[in-house]
Amino acid sequence: MSKHPELLTLIEQEFIDYRGIPMSDSQRKHEKKQFINGLMTAARVVGITYDELNVIVEAHPPASLHNEDELSIPAYIRNKK
Repeated sequence: MSKHPELLTLIEQEFIDYRGIPMSDSQRKHEKKQFINGLMTAARVVGITYDELNVIVEAHPPASLHNEDELSIPAYIRNKK
């Protein structure tokens, strides 16, 4: 168990928020990603392991494409199976 559960909880919440940002909002998505990278760097400095951080990332896989994002992908790619 980590010595910094509050920081891990914050990183997890920010990661969930990041996953919820539509691909079409690239600026906001980029800024959130930079913020999360900073939080993860800080977590490493205070002794949180890569494994603890990886648990957060793996627990929240990318959601399927949002409807608006899906429509921006050509049908021949979107329907390829």
